[in-house]
Amino acid sequence: MTNSNELLMMRPSWLTVNLAAIQYNAKQIMAHAGATRLIAVVKADAYGHGAVAVTTALYEIGVRDFAVATIAEGVALRQQVPYDDFNIILLGVQDVQYVPVMVSQRLTPAVGTLAWLDEAEQLLSSDDQLMIQLAVDTGMGRMGAHSEAALQEMYDKVLNTPSLQLSGVFTHFATADDTNQTYYDQQVTNFNAWVTAVGIPKHYWHLANSGSALWHHDQIETGTIRVGSVLYGYNPGAPKLPMPVALKNVLSLKSRIGAVHQLQAGESVSYGATYTATEPQWVATLPIGYADGYLRRMGGMTVLVNGHAEKVIGRVTMDQIVITLDRDYPVGTVVILIGQDGDAEITVEDFAQYAQTIPHEILTTFGPRLPRIYQ
Repeated sequence: MTNSNELLMMRPSWLTVNLAAIQYNAKQIMAHAGATRLIAVVKADAYGHGAVAVTTALYEIGVRDFAVATIAEGVALRQQVPYDDFNIILLGVQDVQYVPVMVSQRLTPAVGTLAWLDEAEQLLSSDDQLMIQLAVDTGMGRMGAHSEAALQEMYDKVLNTPSLQLSGVFTHFATADDTNQTYYDQQVTNFNAWVTAVGIPKHYWHLANSGSALWHHDQIETGTIRVGSVLYGYNPGAPKLPMPVALKNVLSLKSRIGAVHQLQAGESVSYGATYTATEPQWVATLPIGYADGYLRRMGGMTVLVNGHAEKVIGRVTMDQIVITLDRDYPVGTVVILIGQDGDAEITVEDFAQYAQTIPHEILTTFGPRLPRIYQ
C-alpha cells in the first residue's frame, strides 16, 4: 500500500527543514543574549516547520520549555513528542472551561485577569495542580494585567490557592524588532516597576522575544528568553535592522519541472492572459500554487534553475505556476523557490519583501500539501 508521504511526493513540491540549523540557532541566540534557559516558540506548527520535529530536535540539545498558541497544539505536542519531561506554555487567551484538559495534559496557560483565575479555581479539585504564567500588558494591548494593582491581585490569588502554581511572569514587546525605541523603553519601565513592586522573583521573568534577544539583550533581564523567529534562521526586523548575530538558514522550498514547452511570439500564459511572449521563449510549469502557500501576488518573483535566475510569469494559480527558462530543461529538474542554488540564493526575507509582508506570514502560509523533508 502507498503511504501518505509517497502520495505527497507524487506531486513533487516540498519543503526541506534543516533541524541541525535550528539547534545551532538556538545555541547562538542563547549565547548572544546571555541566556541560561530557552522557551522555544513552536506555535503554528513551529512557524510552518513542523512542531513535533522541531520540539524533538530542540529537546535533544537540552531545551525543556516550549510555547504554543492553542490547547490543540499543546495536546499534539504532549501526545506526539517522544519525551515526557518538558513544559508546554499556552500563549494567548484560553477558554477557562478547558482547565481540566490543561491539567491532564500538563499545559501551562498564560493568564491576564483575576476573573479567569477565580473561575479556574472552581474547576480544580483539591488534588489538581495547574501551572500558571502571569501575563503583563505593558503596551501590546492584547492580554494581561494593565497595572501594578491588577498584577498584585493575580499574584496574591496564585500564592493563596493551593491548586494554582506560578510558573512564570512575562510581557510581550510591540516594537522590539523595529526602530521605535521610545515605546520599547516604556514597556520595559512598566514591566520592571510593576513586577518588582509586586515582588515576583526574577527567576520567574521572561521578557525577551526574538527582537529583544537580538537587539536589546543588554537592557533587560535575559536569564530566560522566549524566542521563535530566530530559531528558524531569519531576521524578524528585516529590512530595517541588520542581524547582530550569524544564524543558519533553516528552510528551503523546492519544486520539480512538470512540463516544458516553447511559447511563440504572441502566445500568452495563465488566467487573464497577463503575460504575452514577444519572441519565442522556453517556459516550464511547476506543480505549486497559492493553495500550497505560494501566494497569488508572487507573479514576477525570482526562482533559481541550475543556479540561474528565472521569473514567475503570468498569474499564480491554485495549483501551478509558469516560469521562464533560458533553454530547454528536462522534466524533473529541481527549481529553488526559497533556498540556495550554487552561489545564488533566495532567502525567506527576499520572498517576504517581494510579497510585501513579513517572513512569519510566509512561513505559516505554506500548506499541508507540501511535505516537510527533515535533514
